[in-house]
Amino acid sequence: MSENAGKKRTWWMPVVILLLGISLRVIYFVEIRQEPEFAHPIYDPEYNAYWARSLATGNWNVPAGMPDPEIRTTPHGRPPGYPWFLAAVYSIFGVNDYAPRIIQMLIGLANALLLYGIGKRLFGNTAGFISGVFMAVYWVFPYFEGILTYPSVAVFVMLLLFTTLLQWCETGGRWHLLLAGMLLGIFALFRPNGLLIAPCILGWMGWVSLAKVGSLKRAAILAALFITGCVGVLTPPFIRNYCVAHDFVFISSYGGINFYVGNHPEASLVEPRIPELIELAGIEHWSCFDYPSVVRGLAVNQGRDSMKFSEANRYFYRKAFSFITKQPLVFLRNMGLKTLLLFGPCEITNDTVMEYDKRFSNILGHMPGFPWVLGLFLFGLLMFAMENKTLLPNTMRHLRPYGWLLILIFVFYSLSVVIYFVAGRYRVPLIPIMLLFSACGLVHLVSMIKKRRLALFSINIVVLSLLIYAAHWNSTGYSPSEATWHLRRAMAFTAQGETQKAQEEYLRAEKLGADSSIVYANLGRIHFEKGETHLGLGFYKRGLAKNPNNAIIRNNLGYELYKLHDLDEAIEHLTHAVRVNPRFFLARMNLGNALADKGELDAALAQFVEAECLNSNEPAAPYNVARMFFLKGDYHSAIFYYQRSLSIVPDYPLALNNLGYCLEIQGKYEEAIPYYERAIAADPAFVLAYNNLGNALAAAGRLEQAERVLLEALHKAPEDYNIHYNLGRIYASSKSWDQAYASTQEALRINSDYVPALVQLGLLHSKSGEKDLAIKALERAKALSPDDAAISEQLYTLREEPLSHKEMPRQQ
Repeated sequence: MSENAGKKRTWWMPVVILLLGISLRVIYFVEIRQEPEFAHPIYDPEYNAYWARSLATGNWNVPAGMPDPEIRTTPHGRPPGYPWFLAAVYSIFGVNDYAPRIIQMLIGLANALLLYGIGKRLFGNTAGFISGVFMAVYWVFPYFEGILTYPSVAVFVMLLLFTTLLQWCETGGRWHLLLAGMLLGIFALFRPNGLLIAPCILGWMGWVSLAKVGSLKRAAILAALFITGCVGVLTPPFIRNYCVAHDFVFISSYGGINFYVGNHPEASLVEPRIPELIELAGIEHWSCFDYPSVVRGLAVNQGRDSMKFSEANRYFYRKAFSFITKQPLVFLRNMGLKTLLLFGPCEITNDTVMEYDKRFSNILGHMPGFPWVLGLFLFGLLMFAMENKTLLPNTMRHLRPYGWLLILIFVFYSLSVVIYFVAGRYRVPLIPIMLLFSACGLVHLVSMIKKRRLALFSINIVVLSLLIYAAHWNSTGYSPSEATWHLRRAMAFTAQGETQKAQEEYLRAEKLGADSSIVYANLGRIHFEKGETHLGLGFYKRGLAKNPNNAIIRNNLGYELYKLHDLDEAIEHLTHAVRVNPRFFLARMNLGNALADKGELDAALAQFVEAECLNSNEPAAPYNVARMFFLKGDYHSAIFYYQRSLSIVPDYPLALNNLGYCLEIQGKYEEAIPYYERAIAADPAFVLAYNNLGNALAAAGRLEQAERVLLEALHKAPEDYNIHYNLGRIYASSKSWDQAYASTQEALRINSDYVPALVQLGLLHSKSGEKDLAIKALERAKALSPDDAAISEQLYTLREEPLSHKEMPRQQ
């Protein structure tokens, strides 16, 4: 058959693959856009979205309730490949929830065509078509294409790498190896563990090139080209990490802690937990947002003021290797268990509870799961290893070494996963290889029927059935938690503002066995945000009944009681939270505020100082230290700590305003004015800063500027009695008596008990000769502030000395 005839016979194959893939993705997209996680992802997808959105817009404001991950000032924690990809999407199409998913689904279709091309060239048209169809419709691919995380893009890069290596295997072109090296480097920007497949690729390249030309020199040149391409891609992020943090971090700095997660005596093998987490960071579960706190906590734990991320990375690697060398049998047992988990029938929970996302999906729930893929893969692998001529057509037998390369990559990549810890998404890059060999196995079965080898066909069907049955065996006993699925869904509904649905999901989670204290903590917060104080308190107290030492509930309850001005009980709960978790930054801040409001300034100062030690990158800690020094009358120390706060966040409006006020009360008006102006520039709605700026300008004798500033403030807050009062003072200073009187009266209309305005009104009446009205205003001020000696003195003077003349005309 001619080449053109072959093309005509197979043109429909990619068309069918595309139609199947498009149909599935359109239906699935319609389904997921209704889910709460679509607009409000949690864990790593939320971190990816934050990082990408910030790169695209320049707005680095952290999501509500999350600590600052300090991406701009630290080495990359997570691999930067996917956030960079997502940032490019946001830059081109705008920050929205649709574009990333649509583009990832288009990439998923491209992946199906790439696998079709590889299968067609390696095993023939039919195998290529079957593998392409599998790739288009296997549920895990559209599933991850709908999530803001890396698998779909990483698989695309990996398939391009496979295609490039196949092209080199066919043609021997040198530049294909340079491109292959670059593609491996790009893949490492998504999954750094992928670099562990580099040795098997280099070894395979050397074997193939020596077999073809028998030249060691040529093999070395080819290897150099491949390495150059890979290193060239990975050098820029390495340079970026050093330039930003003066720290030698190759790609990302989480490798050590992830290695330790899977290699310590208490490792769960599937969850990113380490035993020292509360001691180091004051949290029970960590995410990417928390890692800087982990590093700082580790520095304190080691008796150091600070620690580089590379040092923390090495520390965790050393801890893990110490476990491996001291307990090698436990390590080997764990490696075996992680291998069984990686290829087990259940989808291991990580960012998402994949098992239940699939089960509760109207689309994905009806599709075959991983055991079918594993069973078919093992059967296809068996057929390939038996070197059956029906598997590889004679025209393609020269590509048999490429098939062994794919098997080597499968083994090495699997090892690169199980050495750390296991999650369902970590096996996704392996699935294209599995689908390719699965297709080959099915083609082998079809060929037996065509050749009427029915006995052999029957034996192979039995073997395949046994392999699929064995693949369904859950040898580890691992089972994903439905309670966790409902709990995370509730969190997404909460972020979306659908509190009724969130409450229903929290209660379902509790019924299925979720930690009741966590459920009640979240339910309590929902009710407080809705203003249902009584219900909120009730849920918090029920949570404490389940777990009296839950520091989060203690902190939240203490904070709400603080807002209700129940300082004693608030302090009791916040103290308990700090006692349970001494590294709980937020609890220390809340406790400091409660103690300050109670007048216990030294105790409050101690909490704020400790909070600053826990998180030196949070400006609120030194700000509150400064506030305590100010209240104690130590303005020099207050100014020092306000400046420290501003060294962290230069446009922190509260610190700028308060620093200006410290200078103002020392009579340094001209020094204070620029700080007030900076506070207003940072927050144009900051009315207090306008007020203070107006006062400082007036005190500096710049009355016209002061008037303009206060009138601008009045435009923003027309019911602010302080502004009216201060305008009255300025008008009185410039002897604009009518305006002074009107502004003071307006201040008292808004707040009839405002003592400074009453005193000012008395003085204005006094200057206009209205002694009785002046005395009446001052007497009211005296009644409201009986201990104010200045008011008493003014009253005495007014009663004893008759007015000699009028300085102000009577108000018309």
